[in-house]
Amino acid sequence: MKKSVAITLGVVIVGAGSWVGATWYTGKRIEADSQRYLAQANEKLAKITPLFGLRIDQLKYERGLFSTQARYGVSFLKNDKSPNDMPPGMIEFDANVEHGPFPKSALARGAIAPKLAFIHSEIAKTDNVAPVFELTKGVSPLMSDAIVGYGGNATSTAMIAPITVTHDGNALDFSGMKVEGTFDRDTQAVTAHGVMDKLEVDGTKSHDPVKITLAGLTLDVDSRMGKFGISMGNSDLKIKRLDVLRPTEDIKFSLDNFAYGVKLSEDDKTINVQAAYNTGDMTVNDVALGSGQAVVKLAKLDGPAVKQLSDTYNQLVRQLMMGVSDEGLKDEQFDVILDNAGKLLAGNPSFSIDPLSWKTAKGESKLTFSLELANPANVKDLTPQEIAVQAIKKIDASLVISKPMIQDLMVQYAIKKEGAAADQAAAQADEQMRQMAGMAEMLNVGKNDGDNIVGRFTFADGVGDLNGQKIPAEELFSGLLGATGMDSMDDDDELSGLGMDPDAEPAVPAPAVGMMQDFNLDDVASMLDDMGYTVTRADGTDGPVLVLNPGTTGASDLRLEFLCNDFTEKCLDLVLTATYSTKKPMTLKAINAWNQEYRWSRAYLDDKNQAVLQMDMNAEGGLGKDNLQILLNTFISIAEDFGAEAKAPAK
Repeated sequence: MKKSVAITLGVVIVGAGSWVGATWYTGKRIEADSQRYLAQANEKLAKITPLFGLRIDQLKYERGLFSTQARYGVSFLKNDKSPNDMPPGMIEFDANVEHGPFPKSALARGAIAPKLAFIHSEIAKTDNVAPVFELTKGVSPLMSDAIVGYGGNATSTAMIAPITVTHDGNALDFSGMKVEGTFDRDTQAVTAHGVMDKLEVDGTKSHDPVKITLAGLTLDVDSRMGKFGISMGNSDLKIKRLDVLRPTEDIKFSLDNFAYGVKLSEDDKTINVQAAYNTGDMTVNDVALGSGQAVVKLAKLDGPAVKQLSDTYNQLVRQLMMGVSDEGLKDEQFDVILDNAGKLLAGNPSFSIDPLSWKTAKGESKLTFSLELANPANVKDLTPQEIAVQAIKKIDASLVISKPMIQDLMVQYAIKKEGAAADQAAAQADEQMRQMAGMAEMLNVGKNDGDNIVGRFTFADGVGDLNGQKIPAEELFSGLLGATGMDSMDDDDELSGLGMDPDAEPAVPAPAVGMMQDFNLDDVASMLDDMGYTVTRADGTDGPVLVLNPGTTGASDLRLEFLCNDFTEKCLDLVLTATYSTKKPMTLKAINAWNQEYRWSRAYLDDKNQAVLQMDMNAEGGLGKDNLQILLNTFISIAEDFGAEAKAPAK
């Protein structure tokens, strides 16, 4: 044998041996790492799916020299909180792992640099998923290919199989979906791009007919782990066309070019969030409604505070879902939320909508809104109204409504939906628009400015301004915080529902001996005098007031307020109020504890940070004088206890 040939053969043998050795070593490393990664995956799944108990188990692992055959099972572990309709059994996945450094499938895809492995995974055909395989004509419903580097970086492609099926005249046509992505272990960066051509559900033959067609869906993600432990980056969803048809309800809806995107960014201290929505042309029952957009921003959010709030929220959700606690927030969790909410506000975060707009060929209507926040001092000792006033630093909002745009939409609707003639529809729309504009002027919610109705609201330095009309902060926020809604029926509806004639004159029963049909000032004052209380009469907003000597209650002011009807001049309600002026305000925690224990009264902090104790009495239907005396003495006794609590050191 020639020397050169021998050297060449030796090099080939050594190279082949090195490659085989490297492949064997890589396979051994993959096997060793697989158990560690599996444990980490199950640990994360346990945290994010406490209700379902999602878990992955290794069912088979057969390592060869050049490749490994493995099977994994995904199952749900039920607990007391789990839904009853959770799927039984296990979904199994087969994985074929080609060992590096030069997996043949990776080389076939142009990856010539050394790689740890090429992994092909797909759902295994078992009895549990056999019906799904019938829908996909024997193809695995889900499969993926991944090229994994020695540093942990990976590129992958996943495929969801197409499905075409018809049953009882109803049909499903799904084009399948392809998702390509990358992962960088060092920065925890993830990119993904998903494409779905079509999803069509034709249920027009069902008992509830509907047909939905979605075309051209794309999904994009580009994120990395931020410095505060929260993923930063962009995510976008786009839909080329959406059609919905419900024949029985005469609904025909179409939407072009819908897009939704979220951007998260950060600097050294704060996190910024932006969500944007865009719609192309929207049509409902052949009426072209136009297109719209909305951009919502949250800026200058304290990064560590956002992370802590997120962790506390996730912890609470896991506890509730696992049944660990059904008592809501613990004191320490509530304190953490308050503390981090204060840190969020300390950076003067802002919220804005700029713009929220809708546009047609006839015009554009637009809303812009911005809110700047501040951090109130001693937030635990403030009333909700004080928190609202002090936390809101500035509001600036403007609304522009295009009258031609609204009129055009009215005309289209009247013609195509109601069958009105064009000239009649135009006249009706013009009249309705005139009424709307006049109503806006009358209520001071907008001013007429040419083709637009324009409204403006600002708030700064404790004063609001609605189209030039000043609104003090106390009036503004007391109205907002005190809103309780309206009953579902009026008095006539309720009487009719009880089989009574709402127009009939009510029967007036004769008063029983010792019974009061209302609170008469002279009678109540005489009763208090007989009980040994010194009273002074005064005028109140809704009726007369009796001011009592606070005595041993410790209150700075003790009074009875009569609430009287302007027409009947009868006072059916009586409010007993004790106000306590202390050097240090009573804490909200102490007030909440009081309200939980004493159900006959209510306690709160007024706008001067004074503790207030109140009890209501009602004489409608009659109230015994003896009962009134008992209630008055009860309130005085409770007021003494509350006074001691108000002056006690904070716990």
